[in-house]
Amino acid sequence: MEKTHIRRRIAISVVTGMIMIPGRAITVSAAEEAEREQPFVQVAGIESVLEKCYETDVKENINLYLVPSEEGEYLNMAFSDTDDFTYIRSAPDEESDWVGKLYGNSAAEVLEYLDGWTKIRSGSAEGYVPEDALITGEDARISAGEYATDKATVTAAVLNVRDGQGTDKPVLTQVEQGEKYIITGESVDGWYPVKVGEIDGWVCGEYIVEETTYSYGETKEEEEERIAEEKAREEAAQKASTGQSVIDYACQFIGNPYVWGGTSLTDGADCSGFVQSVYAHFGVSLPRTTYEMVNAGYAVSYEDAMPGDLILYNGHVGLYMGDGNIVNAMNPEKGIGICSATYAQIISVRRVL
Repeated sequence: MEKTHIRRRIAISVVTGMIMIPGRAITVSAAEEAEREQPFVQVAGIESVLEKCYETDVKENINLYLVPSEEGEYLNMAFSDTDDFTYIRSAPDEESDWVGKLYGNSAAEVLEYLDGWTKIRSGSAEGYVPEDALITGEDARISAGEYATDKATVTAAVLNVRDGQGTDKPVLTQVEQGEKYIITGESVDGWYPVKVGEIDGWVCGEYIVEETTYSYGETKEEEEERIAEEKAREEAAQKASTGQSVIDYACQFIGNPYVWGGTSLTDGADCSGFVQSVYAHFGVSLPRTTYEMVNAGYAVSYEDAMPGDLILYNGHVGLYMGDGNIVNAMNPEKGIGICSATYAQIISVRRVL
């Protein structure tokens, strides 16, 4: 797409005792002129106005201040014109440090036009990008819809997402107050199509607030933080997957006998012997007794417990399954089975994966 830099119109009308700047009128009487100091913008024609503006470093950005209101919100709005991202730099120079990234779907606020560069603010990131990396002016107005995302914010305590427009349609799922979801199309009879996870459904417009949002760039620090969080989530997901494998393996032995001092998953094991033998199958060596297992791995809170974590009590241990349950070698009467993780006071939760 050819980039265009559209210089905004400057509409200034000069009449006796009045300066007309769009959106503002200043009336000055002859007596007042005599008594007061000269105003910042003098009534001496367009040349004087421009000269004062240039003296205050407005320079080429005069069009950002003196513009007809009908030119609207796109006056100083720009959109990225890149497939991946453009570096936001600390100075209008390719050799300067980058302070952020403007991604391919991002919007930005234009702060200053320079020779070949544009100073922008996008989200928390502020700096300089090459002018050919942006869509500005009239092109920005035309392209805005491609970058906008319509979202629905839920205002009801609980809102049904239905399989069609109307309260007679089946409920697919429910969403809660304050949650935001993408509106995927046009409304029909006051109902809005939304996407909730993998579910496409409809919500009643009386219980949402519709808003148009844009994506923005991020600073270098924000990117580093995001990458670290994504890595942590991936590691947690991997651990959860591995932990679930531990639980799936352990549950094969439900119904087998409890034997004091035993470590056999088939012929009988006590609580710590059961946990030790299950983890041995995955190449993880654990201490033999619950008193030693309380120091194995590292501690996590019960609220953060994941499948495979060790739940330790006074003289007992089990493997957390999720959903508030453990699989464990219970006692001689019940053998290996499942019970509530909170059946007794929890001493510690340990993660060993």
